[in-house]
Amino acid sequence: MGARPRRLSRPLLRAVPIAVLVTVVVAAVVARRSSRPVVTTTQGKAPAPSSRDGAAPFDAPLRGPSPPPKADVPPGAPRMLHGGPRRTHRTAARGPRSPDIGWRARVDGPVTAQVTTSPDESTLYIATLGGSIVALSRVDGARRWSVALGDRAYATPLVHDDGTIYVGTDAKKLFALSPKGETVFRLETDGEADTGPAFGKDGTIVFTAGKNVYSARLGGDLAWRFTAKGKVFTAPAITDDGLVIVGSQDNHVHALAAGGVLAWTVDLGADVDGGPVIGDDGSIHVGTDAADVVKLDARGHILWRTAVGGFVRGALSLARNGDVLAGTYGPAPRVVRLSPDGAVVGAFAVQGTGAREFGIHGGPLEDEDGVLYFGAQDDAVYAVGPDGALRWRFETGGDVDGPLSMLSDGSLIVPSEDGTVTLLLP
Repeated sequence: MGARPRRLSRPLLRAVPIAVLVTVVVAAVVARRSSRPVVTTTQGKAPAPSSRDGAAPFDAPLRGPSPPPKADVPPGAPRMLHGGPRRTHRTAARGPRSPDIGWRARVDGPVTAQVTTSPDESTLYIATLGGSIVALSRVDGARRWSVALGDRAYATPLVHDDGTIYVGTDAKKLFALSPKGETVFRLETDGEADTGPAFGKDGTIVFTAGKNVYSARLGGDLAWRFTAKGKVFTAPAITDDGLVIVGSQDNHVHALAAGGVLAWTVDLGADVDGGPVIGDDGSIHVGTDAADVVKLDARGHILWRTAVGGFVRGALSLARNGDVLAGTYGPAPRVVRLSPDGAVVGAFAVQGTGAREFGIHGGPLEDEDGVLYFGAQDDAVYAVGPDGALRWRFETGGDVDGPLSMLSDGSLIVPSEDGTVTLLLP
């Protein structure tokens, strides 16, 4: 998972007759104003612009059901971005009720990736912007080993059942490492491999690099490759039917079937940097640089799109009751909660700078009680209860762009751009 998406340059406009240009601009402005209600759907209907409390949507608390309903939750601590291939970011554990530090460890550079664990949770794996992957003891944060990757590592490490670790790097390589830190293979790519891999339904490793989506066999051989027209800046999510879903800076969401064959694609009119999350019903949700969240059905039809007031550039998450959870950028950065029909039902704001490039990079982690945990670029971590009230705030020494991780005992793992990883006690 990357930190702040690096923008691609846009081609300059070719010269056109002034009358044609004026006509196009006027038409675009009219179309934009007429197509930006709070929510639009394929049926042309919009939910009422109020929260579950009847307040203005963004002023209502970030409230959810308590306790949350039963839903699919990946077992144990996360071994890939957001804990599973559907990227829901749920945990079966109950997290800290206060921010008590168990230990804090310094690693080899800023951390913007989620921390993942070995299958037995005894070892934590941290990818750093210093260009290494570091293995720490879960007990006390002691360093077990580190491996140089040749360049910055934004990507969340993926851990196999056999303990093998797969991690991408801006050195244009995917590394496979043994549990002891020995290199198993290096796979060369045509771009920076800076998003978190996942395991496909066929057992391959699916990841992105540059404009490409790759599928690699466990031995390091390439199974297939799909090339988009713009950089793919989202980690792939995988449906229960095996479709690989990615968003791209060609303004599209792409769905890839077996062999990397394009099943469908849909143009959303803006960079799709907000990583997809797959609903329990198979629906797909993404975020865009048009400052909205979009819901698609399993065949790529737009069901609704909701304006959320800021860029959506990190992976979305999904609460157990089906609400979509999105972190947004400025000028008013916040976590926004959207109902399954697309209505904004609550939000939690953090102090912004007024800049559009400052915010919350991704959706929060939901624990067993419905408490939401997330970091922000104000150097802090937040815990918000299902009543929408702030439980606690914990300051680090740098931006917290990486998703938080929770171990089976409820310990919370916090990565920070100050180059530290902190364990908060359950």
